[in-house]
Amino acid sequence: MPTQAGPAEPAAVSGHRRWHTTYAGRADVPHANAVTRELAGAMHARVDRIGQARDLAGRWQDRTLRRQQREIRQLPDVTGEKLARWTADHVLNARKRPVPSFGFSLAPVLTHSVAAQRQRRTRGLLLAAVAALILVRHPWGAGALVVVALLYQYLIVAERFRSLLRWGLSSLVPMIVLAAGGFVAWTLLRSNSLALESLLHDAVSAGVWLTTLSSAVYTLDRWVAVAYPVSLRPSREGITSRPRFAPRASARIAECQAAETWQSTPYKKEEGGVHRFVGAGRDAWRSGGPRIQLTPARRAADDKATEGDGDSRRPSREADAETVGNPVQSGIRKFEADELLDKVRDELMGLRGVLVETHALPHCEVFETLAVPQSRWSGLSRTPERGRRAAAAVSSEKASGAPWPEAQEMVDEGRQAPSGHTSRRYLAAQVVDWGGQIVVTVFAHAALEGKTLHFVTRPHVLAPLKPEVSVTPTTGKALARTILLAPVHGLGDTIALAHKAYGVVLRALSSVMPGVLGHAVRHQVARSMDRTAEVDANPVSLREHCALVEPEDMHQAEDAARHISILQSRMFSAVSAFLDDHGMFTGDFRRQAQDIVTQIFINGDHNQVNTGTVNGSQTQSNPSDGTAAKG
Repeated sequence: MPTQAGPAEPAAVSGHRRWHTTYAGRADVPHANAVTRELAGAMHARVDRIGQARDLAGRWQDRTLRRQQREIRQLPDVTGEKLARWTADHVLNARKRPVPSFGFSLAPVLTHSVAAQRQRRTRGLLLAAVAALILVRHPWGAGALVVVALLYQYLIVAERFRSLLRWGLSSLVPMIVLAAGGFVAWTLLRSNSLALESLLHDAVSAGVWLTTLSSAVYTLDRWVAVAYPVSLRPSREGITSRPRFAPRASARIAECQAAETWQSTPYKKEEGGVHRFVGAGRDAWRSGGPRIQLTPARRAADDKATEGDGDSRRPSREADAETVGNPVQSGIRKFEADELLDKVRDELMGLRGVLVETHALPHCEVFETLAVPQSRWSGLSRTPERGRRAAAAVSSEKASGAPWPEAQEMVDEGRQAPSGHTSRRYLAAQVVDWGGQIVVTVFAHAALEGKTLHFVTRPHVLAPLKPEVSVTPTTGKALARTILLAPVHGLGDTIALAHKAYGVVLRALSSVMPGVLGHAVRHQVARSMDRTAEVDANPVSLREHCALVEPEDMHQAEDAARHISILQSRMFSAVSAFLDDHGMFTGDFRRQAQDIVTQIFINGDHNQVNTGTVNGSQTQSNPSDGTAAKG
């Protein structure tokens, strides 16, 4: 656990010990774990065009059997180029600072998002070159294709042809007019049959060449998209963390890589009224903690006066207001909140490494963080400050890294009163399990005010990635099959591009000539123009964007609950031992801690509650009616 150093240490004031000038730093983020590889590979996902064709054929069968029509499979928003574009807009190129990364590394994911964006632009340039080539080689054929598409929209889709037939068959005069118009049109077409035949051949040639070349471009695009996840296979130890031939993007990624280890964590209030830390997971458990008055414990003289009393940890009967306020008379040793958190940190550090009795907690880390409100996050500096104050707050261990701009504020926060300011110092205990899929973080804060101690814990669970994000590299026969079927998918991509281009042309013409192409097209144009710009000020997490709300697997949820129970119980045990060493009465603290854990951790078997250990004792109790399992 690295320790970050602050400015020069001042002398003790008013009998207090010297103020804290250091804080527990974070360890390096995992660079190449499974979550990092899956997020990076998800940037290169492609739509299953063969599956879409099967869905379209299945819709015909559904209509025949009068069943509800099935959905046409699409690429989810958390994969493919949509995810790459979202990552570029909200993380890489955003003005706000990226939130801390828990359980994965941000740099390789950003690198592959840049690669996906570059591949999309290259594909667009090649398709534009193909369209320009066809337009030069077959200008009349390309124009004929556009005219046929517009006539189809005007006569068939907009139902102008049906309305014309209905009008022509309504009476004798319209029928004569319609027959005369048809005869004139047939005469004109017959007189220009050679020109129309040449135009038809040119249109067919243009369509064939356009389809073939576009499918070839999409086939190459899919082969490259297959190669990227293969480069992320687990057998390859190193993962590229910087894009090639992109100096601006490399500089932005370097800034994000430095900022993801900074220890400022934003917090926000969700719609349901739950406060949580952004980046630590959307599964925020119930927060709370013991709130007790600091009273001295009963001394040996009181034991003789009350011999036979079973509770040896009750407060002294002589502990009136004057005695409690005088630590010399009451036997209370004065302490500060950060001194208490140091004891908790040392206790949690004992869960790391090799344990004799049990297995150690997987990838357990203890660090301190500065909780910052969401409204302030957009105003924080994204780039490191090179000033004297920031440089003084960086330890010699990480002198090569970028200094944390809020390091001085972290040190100063420990010297302020507990209330009256939004940014506060928290101790965080984190367990990374299941290859980074499950990240459990328990934030703890101690407030000493008005002869009262309030020790609050805020557990968070970062759930696994969504199933559609888990893009694993194909190998063996599956890889060969993917490569061989790429031309078929490329043809499907070409058809989808033609459909999209058809819609773009219609929207453009509808904006110029409203009322000509039908009400549905006008409605689409109005809806596209009514879109509002997204607000870029709020903090967002790429890991949370691609993750489930809470673990859905039974064993993953059980492991997360057990890790929270262990961390919370160790925290409460350390605080209880610390108070006892300083002459405090701990009975109220132990009872409240047991009640809090009882309300949170409920085992469905026999309605029993695993309350963990407080001072080494494992207890179970029956929950009261209406007790919820989580916050």
